[in-house]
Amino acid sequence: MYDNEKREHELIIRNGWPLILTPLVLGIGGGCVLCSVLGLPWVATAWLGLCVLFALFMVWFFRNPTRVAPVGEENIVSGAEGTVRSVQFVTEDDGSPASAVVKEFFPGQRAVRISTFLSPLHVHVNRLSIGGVVKLCEYRHGKHLLTMDERSSLYNQHSVVLVEDKDGLRCLHKQITGPVVRRVIFWLTQGQPVRRGGILGMMKFGSRMDIWLPADRVEVCVKPGDPVVAGETVIAKRK
Repeated sequence: MYDNEKREHELIIRNGWPLILTPLVLGIGGGCVLCSVLGLPWVATAWLGLCVLFALFMVWFFRNPTRVAPVGEENIVSGAEGTVRSVQFVTEDDGSPASAVVKEFFPGQRAVRISTFLSPLHVHVNRLSIGGVVKLCEYRHGKHLLTMDERSSLYNQHSVVLVEDKDGLRCLHKQITGPVVRRVIFWLTQGQPVRRGGILGMMKFGSRMDIWLPADRVEVCVKPGDPVVAGETVIAKRK
């Protein structure tokens, strides 16, 4: 069984447990010292309360709710939960920073980029937009521009997960870091078969995911401002 498949039934992603348990230990230990040693029960109570609140937020942040992809292989689903901020059509010679992505992954084609932004309250487990075989998965180092900056898709640190299905349709997933949030992870290996809606990885406080598709082979179903759910919301359909 592949690593991402093992995580499908984790109610709380295991990577979050250190961030959940550490504040609880600090809260209890610090509370005992403040109350018993220093004689400050109210301070101890406040400290413990803050630590518990932080731990509960981590539980919420690392949650992994069950997602069921809609029936029909023609449906391409969102890779992240959040809000669609932009839908951009790009060619390799249009002069934009994004054209370099088209040149690398969709040479000679017109591509569409669907960008989703996440808030701290959204589910941060990411899912695969299409099923097929993982052709490439790697982490690329770079800058930490604001994720609302178009250049962040190319220049920021990010992961690249390229999936190709049996019909040759390619889908590029990019988990992008920001100026503060600097950790995105994937649980896939090159050559691995994957299913549509399956777990890809997680943004550990990351805030943007770009899904790239060949524009001539799909019909986009979302627009800026639309809320989307990873693994469930249809963002495009195959033509």
